[in-house]
Amino acid sequence: MNNTPWNPSKLNPTVHLDRPGWIPGYIQKDWDTNPYAYQTEEELMPAGGPHGQLLAYIMELVRHILAARGLMFLLDTFLLYRDGRGIKRRIAPDLLLMPYRFPAPSVYDLDVEPPPLLVVEVTSPDSHVKDLETNVGFYQNLGIPAYLVIDAIASDSQPRYPIELHLWRRDAGRLRRVSPDEDDGFSLPEIGLQVWVGGGQLRFSDLNTGQELLDAGEANQARAEAEARVKAMEKKLRDLGLLD
Repeated sequence: MNNTPWNPSKLNPTVHLDRPGWIPGYIQKDWDTNPYAYQTEEELMPAGGPHGQLLAYIMELVRHILAARGLMFLLDTFLLYRDGRGIKRRIAPDLLLMPYRFPAPSVYDLDVEPPPLLVVEVTSPDSHVKDLETNVGFYQNLGIPAYLVIDAIASDSQPRYPIELHLWRRDAGRLRRVSPDEDDGFSLPEIGLQVWVGGGQLRFSDLNTGQELLDAGEANQARAEAEARVKAMEKKLRDLGLLD
């Protein structure tokens, strides 16, 4: 992967800028201009399995609170960029953060958009080294302000226990690794949330209130437990003759 920033002043005049780098070499004309055409096996979006389930879980937790804050995550959406020769290329980060927009864009094109506020990758057996090493320099060169890696999938494609979190932030033009908070989580002011691991599960809490975000199942369970506590207290009060 050529991750050298594009410098138009050094552009080779023989480069055909209109031809995206993902077009197969055997196609010389009349190529499909759809950015999702000609996907390779490596580029295909992961479907199902622990990787996809975790991404769906994250989206369920944060979608509404992000929308209320004028933000949104794009899930498995191609990020279009130019390499050091000015050739347009594509990469599909698991999540990228952008200002809320409806309808959501089908691609995020750095020719017309600023760098995403935050990029998130969930590791897989095939992407582990790329996510934790190669992508740091790559996203640094694209101008990404913050890069979060959720190391949640083990080499056998099963969920990793415990999940490990890694965060890099831009400092003096470079993405530098950030030390975790006291509870081994990370504050993400870009979305106003803290991300941490509890009980083997990825967790998010509001930076302002400290309140944990719950998915539908957890919220229903918490509601049921609260109702059970109220009923138990009412029974005690009746037994004591303090409640009719």
